[in-house]
Amino acid sequence: MKRVTYDVLLFISLLTLPWWVTLSLAFIGLFIFTQFYEFILASILMFSLFRISSSMIIAQPLWFFVFVSITYVVIQLVRRYIILYKS
Repeated sequence: MKRVTYDVLLFISLLTLPWWVTLSLAFIGLFIFTQFYEFILASILMFSLFRISSSMIIAQPLWFFVFVSITYVVIQLVRRYIILYKS
């Protein structure tokens, strides 16, 4: 139930709050919940809502998705080494 409530809060913040608040909530969710795939979905929705035209490579949809996916995997791997998550 906590995860569902957090997901609703995350997606409401996506539509109503600034992007940096939603991004902060998404990163916090990565550390609170296991396999928080909503991070990837929220990031893609943020990209489509707040994207500006740019010639930078990160502004391209495919590369943004690759960057977000790599960030997700790295954070999942690093979580194992944080003392709070050791069993």
